[in-house]
Amino acid sequence: MQIFVKTLTGTTLTYQVEESCLVSDLKQRIADQEGIVAEEIVLIHGLSTLEDDETLQVYGITEESSINAVMRLLGGKKKRKKKVYTKPKKIGHKHKKRPKALLEYFNVDNTGKISKIKIECEKCPAGTYMADHPDRHTCGRCGNMFYKLTADGKRMPIPKQNKPAAAEKKVDAAPAKGAAKGKKK
Repeated sequence: MQIFVKTLTGTTLTYQVEESCLVSDLKQRIADQEGIVAEEIVLIHGLSTLEDDETLQVYGITEESSINAVMRLLGGKKKRKKKVYTKPKKIGHKHKKRPKALLEYFNVDNTGKISKIKIECEKCPAGTYMADHPDRHTCGRCGNMFYKLTADGKRMPIPKQNKPAAAEKKVDAAPAKGAAKGKKK
């Protein structure tokens, strides 16, 4: 049978071969005619790469089939060095689903009357509630803040922080150190 082999230079070579001919024999004939090494030739028919130990019949090569001959590529891109990270990977925030979250926003009386527990923010869209602190209400979206007032209309006192006594001693020691230093004379 007659087959056509298209080479890298664009020329088409014609060969008379049998269906039982090995792919390695065809490669050797191409190498002799083109003057290249047979091990570097790769033959492609359709989408399949032809292996050396198979026959042409296995790949379905029939009368007047076309085969592409290409060269094997050597080398490639240099392997990249592994990056050494100095800081541990930051763990992203994961959303925690809160069951019955609406019960924190509304209160239902014995009579069935519904009243709001939290205040809605005036600047943000509807449904944006403000956080309830001991002395103020704060919006987490826009930062709007309302201070809680006493019965006479004054602002409530700022709540005292519950810090350990050891932390207070360290705070007192730090300013003394800074006070010793000053401008050079």
